[in-house]
Amino acid sequence: MKEAEIEQEKMNVNRKRSLWKRMLPVKIRQNMRLIYLSIITIVASSILLGSVQIRPTVFTTGGTLVSTTVEYIEGTVDFFDLSRPHSISLTVDEIQYQRMKNDFLLNGEKSWIVADAIIDGTSIPSVGIRLKGNSTLFPLSGIVAGLPSFENPSTLPMLLSFSEFAEGREYQGRTELAIRSAFAASTTANEALALQLVADSGQVSQKYAFTSFQVNDSPSLTRLVIENPDQGYAESLNLGEGVLYKSRSGNTFSYHGEDPLDYTEDFVQINAIGVRDLSPVIRLLGWLDTVTEEKFDAELENWVDVPSFARYVATHNLLLDWDDMSGPGHNFLLWYDIEDEKFTVVSWDLNQSLSAEGVELGIMLGFGEGGNAKARWGENSLQKYFINSEAFASEIERAHEELQALWFEGERTFEIIDSFAEIVPITDMLNAEEIEADLTALKDFVVDRQVF
Repeated sequence: MKEAEIEQEKMNVNRKRSLWKRMLPVKIRQNMRLIYLSIITIVASSILLGSVQIRPTVFTTGGTLVSTTVEYIEGTVDFFDLSRPHSISLTVDEIQYQRMKNDFLLNGEKSWIVADAIIDGTSIPSVGIRLKGNSTLFPLSGIVAGLPSFENPSTLPMLLSFSEFAEGREYQGRTELAIRSAFAASTTANEALALQLVADSGQVSQKYAFTSFQVNDSPSLTRLVIENPDQGYAESLNLGEGVLYKSRSGNTFSYHGEDPLDYTEDFVQINAIGVRDLSPVIRLLGWLDTVTEEKFDAELENWVDVPSFARYVATHNLLLDWDDMSGPGHNFLLWYDIEDEKFTVVSWDLNQSLSAEGVELGIMLGFGEGGNAKARWGENSLQKYFINSEAFASEIERAHEELQALWFEGERTFEIIDSFAEIVPITDMLNAEEIEADLTALKDFVVDRQVF
């Protein structure tokens, strides 16, 4: 190239650079690589995620974690719509299933395995399932007629997770569903009735659905499925700003010092993880560790919502539920209100309620026929002090009378049972005659038990 042509080319390049500098500020030009990378990332994300709904992590003014959802599955109908029965079917690889079985039988582990689910007609790939429960899993060491067995996976109590193998995924605002234990020829309507009565009284309960449940080609079984305490459940309680804690089965409700790591076998924190911790629970346990009866009576209202706790105690007496926060399963939730700095005790796991079999099992384990008796295996110190205190006796009695009138001095309880007849699904292991017989037995139990 001639020297004149080379000089002209340099001038053209300089004019282009000059135009570039005039149009874009220095700071933008200096960060062009980062800008290009960001544009590429956005385009790639839109291609990969397609129509997936994105909901970012949000923190409220109180510092409570609200949502970390990245995929929201709407489904076809509301799973907890009580006007209709529902269905869940799972497809599980046989090798995966045998691994779950062997992990439990050999090591006592409840391992997660992957499955494909169809819920009310909506296909959801790669959900997680694992065994759920403690005493309900005892029969799995052998084969007993009518009890959960590995021979029929449709009978197993399970936890179903939408996010275990797909982080941030929710189905209708929930990351988990609890598939409750079931027995042959049983509707498990006793637990559904207890959940509905608790909700009717204005207390915190869990939503439920009668469901046809099947794993692979095993016989289908009617199961009660309820919402499991997860972040979405904590948000739905509408109790204000707070933190939800779930008691583990091995919880002794004892003070172990100030280190939250020493309570991993006692509690699971459900929401506000990374924002809040177990400190409120630890302070409560520390207070209980040294409290006297006089100090308990004088200071309890500074720690616990007393009227709601009285209703909790009365509820489990009336429902003949011996396996509450003082039972062997230590079944309860704790809600801590950040604003008033008080706890509310929330009912959880009511499968032994309003059941002749539950009463018999309670008697065998030494709990007596009176439900939540004072002499208990696995006593909870908070409940023990409360029940034995004369200062709160009138509060408990008042709650007892109100709930008894609401639940058992009218037709409401029987109307609920009648409504179940329309939504309990007929399955391979439960026919129409058995459904009618089971609901009639539940009515008879309510009538015959003169404790009401």
